Amino acid sequence: MMHWLKKMGNTLLFALNGVLGLGLVGAYLAAWVPPSSWYFLSLLAIGYPFLLFIQLFFLGFWLYRRKRYAYLPLLLLLLGWKTIPTLFGFNGWQAEPLTDQAWTVLSYNAHYFRSSASANQAAATILNVVQDQNIEVLCGQEFTAKEAAHSQAVQQALHQEAGLPYHTQGGGSSLAIFSRYPILKQGTIQFPNSYNGALYADIQRQETIIRVYCFHLQSVGLGQDEAELFNQKNLSTLNEAQTQAKYQRINDKLKNAFLQREEQVNFIAEHIRNSPYPVLVAGDMNDTPTSYAYAQLTQGLTDAFVAKGWGFGTTYAGSLPLLRIDYIFADPTWDVAHFAVLPGQDSDHYPIRATVQ
Repeated sequence: MMHWLKKMGNTLLFALNGVLGLGLVGAYLAAWVPPSSWYFLSLLAIGYPFLLFIQLFFLGFWLYRRKRYAYLPLLLLLLGWKTIPTLFGFNGWQAEPLTDQAWTVLSYNAHYFRSSASANQAAATILNVVQDQNIEVLCGQEFTAKEAAHSQAVQQALHQEAGLPYHTQGGGSSLAIFSRYPILKQGTIQFPNSYNGALYADIQRQETIIRVYCFHLQSVGLGQDEAELFNQKNLSTLNEAQTQAKYQRINDKLKNAFLQREEQVNFIAEHIRNSPYPVLVAGDMNDTPTSYAYAQLTQGLTDAFVAKGWGFGTTYAGSLPLLRIDYIFADPTWDVAHFAVLPGQDSDHYPIRATVQ
């Protein structure tokens, strides 16, 4: 009897392993299937880290139990092994010496400096981010403060104290590019039917000209709904109409954002492909590395985190865990020498820094 029960338990666990494995396969497919064709895959992509950890658990469990069932999670992990470095970086020990042609870029969604009560505090906030970073370029998203005097204080601090005397601002969701070197040309890319957009600047350093893109793709705009996602009361009342209405509202926001990002990423990717100069691309994608938006934008570019990141590259400082939604991409003709996430800053995003040469 006990043998039969153990066998039945293993069979049920294996079935659960398979069902959850299908979810992981769906997360893999999200990179190649546009949200407009099958939106559900984009939702699975958000849960990719947890679906991956579940298969790692099953692999360890079946190996411990010495069951041949271990082949299923192993096969699933091997099927998507290329996605693992986008979640966890393995390059922390690979430091490279820098040349005099290295470019260090820092990207930061400043969240409109919302916690800054004064102009001096707004300036101190951004100086706290860039101090000792020795950067050539700063790409900012949501980079205006609640009052014009605060924004002016930020600009002045970056010009005079951070050594970034050239800048251009504009585009959707308050984008900014600050540079140590002269900006020859700049322009904005406004996404259709959206407040979001992109900004670019052609920057000259000695005989070299590069084009820097700063972008911000569609936000989900969960607002207070973010706290509702894992609210214990909601999870315990899933059958009630009021709770279902909350989750339906969240689902509608997610779906709308996925569809808009699909349109936006195709728009900016085409602009990048037509650049006359080598590119550095930095910004807030509001989407994960297993998403369709990431797959489209990274074609022909190098993800600095994948090249030189270490550990979990979490850049979102909100309540949703393990989200890497801020990126720096480099022209494939350049080497990425360093990459870092700078924790503990005063925003709902962590700044990220990369050096290329």
